[in-house]
Amino acid sequence: MKFALLGYGFMGGAHLAALQRIEGVTVKAVASRTRPSNDGPTRGNLDLASGPLPDDVLWTPDWQAVLADPEIDAVDICLPTDMHRETVLAAFAAGKHVLCEKPMALTLSDCEDLMAAAAQSRRVFMVGQVLRFMYPYRYAAQFLGEAGRDNVQRCTLRRSTGYPQWGGWLTQSERSGGAILDLLSHDIDQALSLFGPPVSLQADSVGPVDTMRGVLRYGAGTEVVVEGGWFSSETPFSASFEIEAAGERLDYRDNLMTRTNRHGETTTVAIPEHDPYFDEIAYFVDCCRNNQAPARCLPAESALAVELSLQLKASRDAGGRELKWQR
Repeated sequence: MKFALLGYGFMGGAHLAALQRIEGVTVKAVASRTRPSNDGPTRGNLDLASGPLPDDVLWTPDWQAVLADPEIDAVDICLPTDMHRETVLAAFAAGKHVLCEKPMALTLSDCEDLMAAAAQSRRVFMVGQVLRFMYPYRYAAQFLGEAGRDNVQRCTLRRSTGYPQWGGWLTQSERSGGAILDLLSHDIDQALSLFGPPVSLQADSVGPVDTMRGVLRYGAGTEVVVEGGWFSSETPFSASFEIEAAGERLDYRDNLMTRTNRHGETTTVAIPEHDPYFDEIAYFVDCCRNNQAPARCLPAESALAVELSLQLKASRDAGGRELKWQR
């Protein structure tokens, strides 16, 4: 199976490293604005496996030429979010399967257009919601399945980092959607995956740059909090969650996960070593080989994460006004 990678910055380098480890997959071409240097791709806020562009991979600045190649079966899109609509539509028009980094697009109408194009092309479409492949978040779903979602007393998902100093487009809200759509949509997607759409929502800023504390309200008084964003440039990356349900608590922080039972006894939950980007892309490859929809990461669910992100941003920008969930 032959792939092309569109975009070779921070995330593109990590995707290429994963693709090269999947049996039966060949990366034929990479399209990026400038030729990758020997120093590898642009570094971001995570220490991800990546490296320089291999000599046997064709580089071109012309992504349209890559899509015109009939030998390419699938494309992996790691371009700025404002380019997703154009490139995904072109890829489906060229008959390619498409893996696109999150968020799917900047607007809900764009998401709907991309899903319609995927359906018409009869090709596989998946958005890279990588938390769905990370063990701690998969375990959280198992924990809730055991405890019962109706028994949740508290759930908080946090994600924060310094103001992006890489890939200058991120700080341009019209290109990235800002921290809520670009960064916190990871946790917003998790909230939707674990609990479904809320009844109402409300969000406030919690910092001086581009931040949010969003509250998703469900029936029976259940609230899910999504908190974090882009803080001052020296702020290190962090991601965590806390879930209390049926008298038990699950905590994840600093790559350590613990579970506390109703008697106050705490045990460590082992996190197996794995590469979630490899797992994510290998799953997409398997879906392509079988021409099956990605049940673990459906485009409609990724579009819902975009919609909820935009509603939370609207609430925050309106000074914390509570909004009813709209569909």
